[in-house]
Amino acid sequence: MIGRSKNLFTEDITKYDEHLRSIILKSSFLVIGGAGSIGQAVTKEIFKRNPKKLHVVDISENNMVELVRDIRSSFGYIDGEFATFALDIGSCEYDAFIKNDGKYDYVLNLSALKHVRSEKDPFALMRMVETNIFNTDKTLQQSIENGTKKYFCVSTDKAANPVNMMGASKRIMEMFVMRKSKQINVSMARFANVAFSDGSLLHGFNQRIQKNNQ
Repeated sequence: MIGRSKNLFTEDITKYDEHLRSIILKSSFLVIGGAGSIGQAVTKEIFKRNPKKLHVVDISENNMVELVRDIRSSFGYIDGEFATFALDIGSCEYDAFIKNDGKYDYVLNLSALKHVRSEKDPFALMRMVETNIFNTDKTLQQSIENGTKKYFCVSTDKAANPVNMMGASKRIMEMFVMRKSKQINVSMARFANVAFSDGSLLHGFNQRIQKNNQ
């Protein structure tokens, strides 16, 4: 569709693959929001390099089951520990999970409420603020307390000069993360719309075509 014959980062990944494998092999990872499109892609890239420990958390139980099935059929098993947890990171159950086993070298937070339509009523808007800002700040603080080496989270291009609450919530999240950058190594990436990801227009078009919708 876009005329590209190979992945944009294939050359870099190939060049540094041995170095990546040496780091991942001896490291533990927590992927938050790991059952979404980006989260699944990240989880698979870590898994196939045989991490010491890989835990995946997501609120979507069905997507998590499909992720495990896909990984097992595509990559099989690893020497290290791999486990998934259907948890809401804003819940007391998640806090208990972190208290029980919160030692991770790397925490990758890919969770978000990302649709502008979610700000059309005050209830969903409150959940957007809770998910995008306060849950990020909470998991970041937990990472600091547990000695995590690096914390990564996903933002959005709409955080640049935001004109809606979704973009504004992510811009505030960025400020919260940067505020704690002296206590922990952090990084963020602003994603634009990802083609064919869950919830994207192209994904929706595919769904409509499969259902023979007009």
